[in-house]
Amino acid sequence: MNDLVKNIILWAVIAVVLMSVFNNFSQQSGSSSSAMSYSQFIEAVKSGRVRSVMIDGDTLKGVTDGGNNFTTYTPR
Repeated sequence: MNDLVKNIILWAVIAVVLMSVFNNFSQQSGSSSSAMSYSQFIEAVKSGRVRSVMIDGDTLKGVTDGGNNFTTYTPR
């Protein structure tokens, strides 16, 4: 193969890899999660508007009864 064909194949592979990476990032950001203050979170829990919560250290990620994702942080 000559050098021109090798360069074209190399750039095509690089383009496919970059498109794949950017596509994965855009899919992850598609699951939107709104920020919620900790006091709003406590009020939502008391009123029964929180369906589920996952605790990871100081980060709380959950779903409201309306199906909306949220993220909040515990105070230190």
